[in-house]
Amino acid sequence: METYLVFVDAIQNSNKFWSAKVEDGNLTVQWGRVGYQAQTKVHTLGNHQRAVSKFNNLVAEKMMKGYRRSQSQIDSNCEVFEIKRSLLLRSKL
Repeated sequence: METYLVFVDAIQNSNKFWSAKVEDGNLTVQWGRVGYQAQTKVHTLGNHQRAVSKFNNLVAEKMMKGYRRSQSQIDSNCEVFEIKRSLLLRSKL
């Protein structure tokens, strides 16, 4: 289970990312400014269910703060027109 979220506010010059991944009983979180070195924290929670619960709570907090789901990288198998179409649709949101 994993997610990649971004927060962009051009007026405040904010372009941040936040990602989280559950593996066994651990939750690994990374965050920072897009294009810069990420900070990382590993939450050792003992079991998978606790890690999933913490994951869901943190994702909900970030979404309430204005973060939106995104992709950590562009799929290299995509055609250029698909990428341009996605960007156009995203700009209309």
